[in-house]
Amino acid sequence: MNRLILLVVLFNSYFVQSQDFEGMIVYSVNYESKSSEVTSDQLNSLMGTKQWYAVKGGNYKSVFNGNFIKLQIYRSDENRNYSLTAKSDILYYEDYSENKDKALSFEMKKNKDTIMGVPCDLIIVKAEKSKTSYYFNSSYKVNPELFKGHNYGNWYYMVSKTKALPLKTVMETEQFIMTSIATEVKPMQLNDNVFEIQNKDKIAPAYW
Repeated sequence: MNRLILLVVLFNSYFVQSQDFEGMIVYSVNYESKSSEVTSDQLNSLMGTKQWYAVKGGNYKSVFNGNFIKLQIYRSDENRNYSLTAKSDILYYEDYSENKDKALSFEMKKNKDTIMGVPCDLIIVKAEKSKTSYYFNSSYKVNPELFKGHNYGNWYYMVSKTKALPLKTVMETEQFIMTSIATEVKPMQLNDNVFEIQNKDKIAPAYW
């Protein structure tokens, strides 16, 4: 009996570890402006200093506490991102097969940081207009094939190499430096309706 229980425990442990991460990650976000036209405080107020990120399979949803984008939903079956701004109840969609800042090269480094007590490897992605550092641990798995068409932000490019979600991201452009660090990780089962577009009569192409 004891041996049977041990086998069940080991099997369940392996099963959980082998699954893609499903649940929520809470990130603390900070923007540092490099432009004379906008201050760091203005950027943080506009974009938000906190992100609640829910993911299941190839779909994800982000909620922000900023004054511009309040909500984003990515649906892998459409390869579209839907954004809700603070100005209206219209969801603005973008085709995420498009990428205006294509990746040029990457570099991998082992054990470069520790986030919430979790040791993280690092991938640095250099693109045409930016450089982004993603700190990740393979425990937070993701299936890259679910995001094969997600070229926007070089997301597929990154996850195809890490096969994991980032716990820390540092993105540098000519205008700003954005740093996002996980403060809470909540594995949980999510209902599919979390990622549904509730009112398809109120969608429009993004204007930005």
